[in-house]
Parts: sequence; structure tokens; C-alpha cells
Amino acid sequence: MNKVLLNDLKEISLSSSVNWEKIDGKSFLITGATGLIGSILVKSLQLRNKLKNSNIKIYIIVRNKEKAYNLFSLDNLEVIESSIENYIPKNLNIDYIIHAASPTRSKFLNNNPVETINIQIMGTKNILEQAKLSNITSMVYISSMEVYGTLNCKNVEENKLGYIDIYNTRSSYSEGKRLCELLNYSYFKEYSIPTKSARLAQTFGPGISNNENRVFKYFSDCIINKQDIILKSNGKTLINYCYTTDVIIALLMILINGNNGETYNVAGNKTKMNIYDSAKWLIEEYKTNKKVIIDIDSHNDFAPENQMLLSNHKLKSIGWQPKHNIKYGYKNLIKFLIEENNKKDC
Repeated sequence: MNKVLLNDLKEISLSSSVNWEKIDGKSFLITGATGLIGSILVKSLQLRNKLKNSNIKIYIIVRNKEKAYNLFSLDNLEVIESSIENYIPKNLNIDYIIHAASPTRSKFLNNNPVETINIQIMGTKNILEQAKLSNITSMVYISSMEVYGTLNCKNVEENKLGYIDIYNTRSSYSEGKRLCELLNYSYFKEYSIPTKSARLAQTFGPGISNNENRVFKYFSDCIINKQDIILKSNGKTLINYCYTTDVIIALLMILINGNNGETYNVAGNKTKMNIYDSAKWLIEEYKTNKKVIIDIDSHNDFAPENQMLLSNHKLKSIGWQPKHNIKYGYKNLIKFLIEENNKKDC
């Protein structure tokens, strides 16, 4: 296994911030298990089993079994092959659910708004029905900072929502996330399902797939390949980020310590860096002698420019503390990608 990723997995699986007494020996259902968040969560729990003989049972729902078999050890793992929107709840002995499955690629969200909404809403309803059938102890729904829409605020708490343009097909993602949060809350109020929502900032770090197209991966690839960084916007959007290990620890803490029916921002400590500043810092830090070039594309499919910064005060109130800043995250991600690239060359 990649050494950089392995160190991150160890940090999670041995974290003193997590109440492992309530996790060891229990069973998990994880959706979106082949994505960044889901895969690191599965690998961390499997490593916990290996290091601490924790006997955590893991069920995962994936669209492609072969992809899952290539990613994970089969120890204490049961793979269920199904699209999330067509999943039929089963007689499973499950203590915890982390529902991370969702389309995320901007091109898909723009070109397939109906499918984007359907996957999110039907998939979440199916998982909530599974939670009800299995009489679970706790569930976390993975939401997104995009539910906030457009805001000009430097301290965005969970009760503040901004404007989302419903006549933009990309809004299928953000409005879908909002509705899924409401669906989770409704199942809590009507059926007493112990579910919480976690609004993730832009999450990045080792474990990211090679075909990832989000900005952190693109910037890192430019640094590794000594290329100019080309921005298709003015780069003024402020960065709300969270490093992968901090995110997974946060999710496990929300699962165990969070209040049912509530929502938590999962964001690292505030930074004054915007997209342009981070690109410029990377080029200066790695001395590539390249440039940041702004080449605005009026037809880009990215989220709208935003000047908001998320507050993580509520999450900190249940004991969470982000450990890694954005510069550490970039450096570790680049080391991870270099090691992965070297493996391909062997």
C-alpha cells in the first residue's frame, strides 16, 4: 500500500478522539465505498481490525463489485452490488450507517440533472428505509457545503442558507443535497431514526483516484508535471477545505457523539487563501518556474463563485479538532501522487 496513505489510515484507526469502545465489535453499512470518503473509511476500519483485533463487520453497497474487490481486502467485508437508487433494503444486522453515495462530477450534474436528483433522493430514501428495518444505533448522511448556495459571509453556521439558482442544471446537486437533509430530518422526526447530516467542505488528500477532476488534484498534477496552472475562472472563490483524515475522524465522532436530527459543518480551520492564491503558493513553494494563467470559460460547469467561510464551531463543541492545514494537505497529496506515479513506471 502507498506509504503516505497508510500513515493516514493509521492516524484514523488509532485516533484517541474517536470513542472506539462504541465501534469495536459493531457492524457498519457504508455507501459510496469506492469514492474518496467511503474508501478511506472502509480501509481505516479494516486497519483497525488488523491492529486492534476489533472485529468490525463492514457491509458496502457498490455499483461495481470488481472495483471494490480491487480496492479492499475481503476481511470482515461483505460487498452488495447495487445502484443506490435501486437498492432494496435487506435483513441485515447493522449498528451504524454512513451514507456517502452521490454523483459528484460537475459534467454529470450539468448534463444529467434528473438522474442527479433521482440518485440522491431515491438512494437516500432507500438507505433510511434500511436504517428503519435494521433498527440502527446511528447514521450519518454525507451532505455538502454546496447546500449553502451563494453567500458572502465569513462565519457560516449551520442555520444560515444562501441563494441557489433553480434554473441552473448544476443546482440539481445542491438542491438534491438540501432535500436529502430534509428527508433525513423527517425520518428522525416521524420514525425516530437516529440520523445526522455532515456538510463537508472540499475534501482532499491521499487516496484520491487518478481520474479525479477536482481542483486539488488538478493543481497537484500541474506541480508534479511542471505545468502552468490554468484557471477557468477568476479564482476569487475562498477555499473551504478539510483534509481526509480530519474528515473521517469527524464523521466517526458525529456518528457517536452527534445529536440526532442535527447537521454539522465539517471544515478545517479558516484560511484566507482563495483558489488563485493557492495556485500561486504551490508554484512558489515547489519552484516550478511556471505561471498561473486565467483563461475564463463562460461555459464552465463549476460551482458559482463564493465568498463564504464555514464555521466549524458546532463540530468542535463535540470534541473534534482539525489537525491538518491546507498546505500540509497539498504537500501530502503531492507525495501520495508521486508515489502512485512511480508504481506505474515500475
